[in-house]
Amino acid sequence: MIVAYTSDLHGNKELYSELFELAEERRAQAVIIGGDMLPIRGSFQYSLVEQKDFIFSFLEPELRGFLSKAPQATIYAMLGNDDWGASHTHLKNLEGQGILNLIHGRRHRLGDDYELIGYAHVPPTPFIIKDGERRDLQTDSTEQQRCTACCSLEEKIIVVDPRQYFARRKSIEEELAELPTAREPDNAVYVMHSPPFRTTLDRLFDGRWIGSRAIRAFIENHQPYLTLHGHIHESAEISGQYWDRIGKTICINPGQSTEELYAVVFELEDVSTTMVHTVFGPMVQEA
Repeated sequence: MIVAYTSDLHGNKELYSELFELAEERRAQAVIIGGDMLPIRGSFQYSLVEQKDFIFSFLEPELRGFLSKAPQATIYAMLGNDDWGASHTHLKNLEGQGILNLIHGRRHRLGDDYELIGYAHVPPTPFIIKDGERRDLQTDSTEQQRCTACCSLEEKIIVVDPRQYFARRKSIEEELAELPTAREPDNAVYVMHSPPFRTTLDRLFDGRWIGSRAIRAFIENHQPYLTLHGHIHESAEISGQYWDRIGKTICINPGQSTEELYAVVFELEDVSTTMVHTVFGPMVQEA
């Protein structure tokens, strides 16, 4: 089964077009988008409307056009921390039309033998939108953040107290424990927007590791077949690698660019010898 995976398209129409051209060319049977799907380019106060308009004026016809040319493909997607939570309602509308499958907190069959499970939330960031953020570990403090914190409530953007917001919500650690259980970890594929902590996948431009400790512990404990990540766009350039291993699990973060599509394509049954990055090339095994 051929899979095309990317993340962090942030409403870039050219990158979406490149993704679907790639998937059509490679005859991908699964196209997976791992978070941060939508734009915020105009006025912040109208960003909810901007994301809704993008879904119905661009994304819906683009998905329909791709599927008409690639009827063998199934599209899987989830929001990320830069997407308003209220936009999920509009994506559910597309799901109801059979255009895509939403994966956050859900388990899907992937091919004949594999399962796909999604988790979209990330540890707290310095950014304004908090819908997709959670404390990482259950024991983490809820210290006051310096930035303004906002959440979406139906069609409104509201300012929240971040200390209260994080305190009232379960941590990533707790939410991971509530995900659907993989029937066979050896055949489980997890899409997690945040990369695991202290890997080649979570390096900021200044070299710091800012991935999720809870996600790393989850991978260490469960040892799934494959995990797919995003969130840190520049990590591959900084670390020099777009994949890593935690135990026997292969973990991937293709990164992203505004200039050209960063994505990976692989045969699901043999990821390590078939994976190719659109910019960095084939997966190079350790010596």
